[in-house]
Amino acid sequence: MKTTTRIEALDGLRFMAFMMVMMYHYLFAGPVSGFLPKELTVNAFYFGDFGVDLFFLISGFVISLSSDGRTPLAFIKSRINRIVPTFVIFGFIVLIFSVSLPMVDLRERLISLFYSFTFFPQAFGHHFFSDIYWTIQKEVTFYLLVFAMMLLNVWSDYKKQICFAWILIAYVNQFILHSSAIDYIFITEHAGHFIAGVIIYDVRKNKASPFDIALIILSVVLIYNRMIGFNSYINGSFGYSVSDASLLLTCIALVALTWCASNVSEVGRFYGVVKFLGAMTYPLYLIHADIGFWSHAMFERKWWADYPVTKSFVNYEVTVVIAVLISFSIAALYIKFFDKKITHAFNKLWDTFDFLAHKKNING
Repeated sequence: MKTTTRIEALDGLRFMAFMMVMMYHYLFAGPVSGFLPKELTVNAFYFGDFGVDLFFLISGFVISLSSDGRTPLAFIKSRINRIVPTFVIFGFIVLIFSVSLPMVDLRERLISLFYSFTFFPQAFGHHFFSDIYWTIQKEVTFYLLVFAMMLLNVWSDYKKQICFAWILIAYVNQFILHSSAIDYIFITEHAGHFIAGVIIYDVRKNKASPFDIALIILSVVLIYNRMIGFNSYINGSFGYSVSDASLLLTCIALVALTWCASNVSEVGRFYGVVKFLGAMTYPLYLIHADIGFWSHAMFERKWWADYPVTKSFVNYEVTVVIAVLISFSIAALYIKFFDKKITHAFNKLWDTFDFLAHKKNING
């Protein structure tokens, strides 16, 4: 039977990770890539991209927690309930905003969206519907790897050995082979993040062993290597970079934050707010980047031309504020009024499938 309890501080850490990513997109990536005026660039928010690294660290911990004491089927059901309904709903919400823009092809966007619903559109020769969907693909791949290990009945008893083997594959691929196929299957570029989260969960449950410490160190090297690669990309594309020392400190800080949050089971009387913000994180993440683009593109392509008076009170800074308000409003309404109902509906659907399967077995 599953006996795990919720780690309250992780809800707050999730929201912090989202805020990092949003600030990166709105006030660093957007301006330096030319979508917004370069004057809006806040160089400190370069580090906001590492909110994605924090998400993956948290995921490693949470998936270990979620899989503990569960059957493989119960585990994958919980992941489907968590990921799929919101992913589909917010995909259509983004589609509505997207096609409201001039010069957007509805048919092309619909095709892209439906292939993205598979989580692996590249397998069908298509790109992601939204630029942030690559991170969801990494998450889903991690879930499938854990699910496969659970089906083989090795995840619970040999978790550390599996992580060590995964580390070896990641090191060989990231430093020697550089195979995109191996990275696609074993998410080697981000394996360190997930493994560190898994080991942090193990250390929380049991006394840390030298093997745990070795796995954490090896994972940190992989995370740091990912950050160096990102730094090199930003420098080559936009001429901005930070020191390797700051990257290493950021890497260590993210791992330490995850460990600290995992050991704070209660956050006190404000947990209701923290929990709600944590619940908003996933829908916010799915929608914020596209709403950010839509907000300024709609004024650039239509409203400033059709309604010139809007230029006097809506500048690019205001479009950023509009994007934040729209994203938070939609996510809050969804969590407040629809999220639990949709999860309940999916649980009833699973119960129906289980009943039909049981009935078929009896009749058979």
